Amino acid sequence: MKSYTLLVLVVFLCFTSCKKEDKTENLYYSTTLISQVNSGDLAVHGFTYNSNYLIHESTEPYTYKRFSYDTQKTLNKVEVAYSFNAFSCSMLPGQSLESDPRKAKISEYSEFEYDNVLRLIKKSNYFINSGTPQLTSYQIYDYENDKIVKLSIFNPQGLLTQYHNYAYDDNGNITRDDQYLNNSVIELVNTMIYEFDNKNNPYQVFACEGNPGIYTNKNNIIKETSVSYNGTAESSSAELHTYEYNSLDYPVKIDKLDCIYGK
Repeated sequence: MKSYTLLVLVVFLCFTSCKKEDKTENLYYSTTLISQVNSGDLAVHGFTYNSNYLIHESTEPYTYKRFSYDTQKTLNKVEVAYSFNAFSCSMLPGQSLESDPRKAKISEYSEFEYDNVLRLIKKSNYFINSGTPQLTSYQIYDYENDKIVKLSIFNPQGLLTQYHNYAYDDNGNITRDDQYLNNSVIELVNTMIYEFDNKNNPYQVFACEGNPGIYTNKNNIIKETSVSYNGTAESSSAELHTYEYNSLDYPVKIDKLDCIYGK
């Protein structure tokens, strides 16, 4: 039991250290910006922000992401590094640099393009193969009233592989996500239906990445229903989520996860 307790403590301390203090950046902390998510005694997600209050780094077990912006404060690149060492954030003497995702080589990245009113219109995804970036897919966005109503995904050759249609409530939350796949014919394969609370969603800090849903919703999902289609057969399942909130209406507990704000 003592050895297990020590292991938990070591992992917790190691992951906490993943909240990198980059001396070249003026990092910003706020009571309305989520800084860490814990599962029991273990930190499972760390966040830092730049001086413009925009997400700068995101660190999870095995994964590190770095966000870069242009002079107009729009996201232009997200770089991703992976480490498959169980102690992915530890700083043990003699360990390989590859075991710390912040020091691992970037293995993939995304670049972003905007229209003349700074709406995201294209996201291109690359994998780095032997030092050479290779386009793996790209995404195109369609808007109505400044909301993304369709996200289309293409392979490097320009063939549509799938797309999503979105419906919204009056608060800008996605209430329905219809996913279509293009397998010689275009078919509806899955529908997600969502219900929300009226509190603040801390994961909006990732809205800039262009992934509609949990990262763009104003409020938090309290119920999600998945409907899968297989020919004429349909199957559905529902998942409920519970929250506890602070005085600023941000969740401090999401199901069994604890959310920490500020430094």
